[in-house]
Amino acid sequence: MATDQDSPRTALSFAFFGTKQREMLRDCLRLAKTHLGATGSLHIGPLPQTRSGRPAMIQGFRPQSLSAEALGFERVPISFARVETELAARLAATPPGTVLTVDMGWGLQTASATANFEGWMGIAAQLAEQSGRAVVSLYNRSLLIDEHLLSALRGHPVVLAPEGMVPNPHWLPPQLYARGTLREQVNFWLGGIAPSLVRNNPHADRHAAEGADPMWMLSRRAEEPTIPNEDVRERWKIRCFGRLRVYRADGRQVDWAITGGATMKTKTLFAYLLQQGGKGARADDLADLLWPDAESAEGARNRLYHTVRCLRQALDENRSGHAAGHVLRDGTNYILVPPERSWIDISTFEQLCRQSQSHIKAGDLDEALICLRAADRLYSGDLFEDIPSEYVDDQERDWCWTRRYWLRDMYLKVQRDAARIYRTRAEYSAALTHCRKALVLDPLSEFAHEEAMQIFAAQGRREAIDRQYALYLDSLSRFDDRPRSSELTRLYRSLTTL
Repeated sequence: MATDQDSPRTALSFAFFGTKQREMLRDCLRLAKTHLGATGSLHIGPLPQTRSGRPAMIQGFRPQSLSAEALGFERVPISFARVETELAARLAATPPGTVLTVDMGWGLQTASATANFEGWMGIAAQLAEQSGRAVVSLYNRSLLIDEHLLSALRGHPVVLAPEGMVPNPHWLPPQLYARGTLREQVNFWLGGIAPSLVRNNPHADRHAAEGADPMWMLSRRAEEPTIPNEDVRERWKIRCFGRLRVYRADGRQVDWAITGGATMKTKTLFAYLLQQGGKGARADDLADLLWPDAESAEGARNRLYHTVRCLRQALDENRSGHAAGHVLRDGTNYILVPPERSWIDISTFEQLCRQSQSHIKAGDLDEALICLRAADRLYSGDLFEDIPSEYVDDQERDWCWTRRYWLRDMYLKVQRDAARIYRTRAEYSAALTHCRKALVLDPLSEFAHEEAMQIFAAQGRREAIDRQYALYLDSLSRFDDRPRSSELTRLYRSLTTL
């Protein structure tokens, strides 16, 4: 239940929500001047400039500007301690009336920033309290992914809006935001509605994955298996693109190489259970996947039990004496139970791809490029690239193969859209970079060959057009038996006809 002690009576950490990147800072400073009495601004992020290259005047004053990169927001792994120290020193040197504005687009610049985005809210509150300056975090609703916006709602006590300083009913006290379980957080919100709705349960519920949909990390069912005594500070960051990696809350990677275990089978078991989500997987199916040629079903099951123990040992490094850990047995099924609020790169990648398409359809190409670049950085290789092919190419279960190529196709479309936008802007070097990325993954990518030839034509490079088309024909002869593209051939002829 919310109490006077929990309420944000003197809050100076605000959230501002906008939808247009070019207008967001101007709109925020207008409100900060009106409602917060701001007389100056220290802004983290790019500023609009005059024709002479100087920062433009906004709302009657010229903001100071620092880049997110220089402050360490884009450092991998991100260090909020460094960011806080640097910003505290900068704020201490500003006159009263200065407001700190932070463009939260930094959360899309690296995978580390995306995964650790919610760490900023606590830093913002501390900076505001220690400096006595208002700290306004700017969230572009058309760019940031859903998890980021939810973090903003949970982490800032007040929203700066045209109506003024509006108390945020979705705010959580720092101790609940940083360490509370989802159930404890819901309990707090319900208590704010009516004290009778509070459920004082000393054992907060833990929930298993929802299913192969990557959004399972955000959707939990109360009836799912629970993990008693779980450290609520634990949170995984799961990288599925390229080499499968799981990072603990302290940044260390899960070590799959358990003494006496088979590393690849342990990783495959994790990847398979991750894709199965809350429904889990039958022991017999897992045994058949990992030991299809076993002499007996009993022998395969015995090997499975050993591999499950190895996986538990790898995941539950700091949970000595706890038998089940994050892999639970529910009847004949095994279920992966990740820590709450864990992050998975697939979910973020898919959201960024969807948002980029919305921006392209609306003609908002600046916003589209931000999403496309962020999606490009997340895709570090094919889904579960290091899982052996004999486990991935499983026609009976098809737990990875189809999804792998579906995500690859999404990545190729990212390259296509980025290349087209850059070409229309005459930024030919950037456009060619995206064409080449597509051709590395698919040497027969027709759009990549088409875009490259059109770029060379715009540059007046006839010989480069010839080379690109010859590269396409060579790839066609070496990699596939599909017929020559008539559209690509027509484009080539139209570009080379005098």
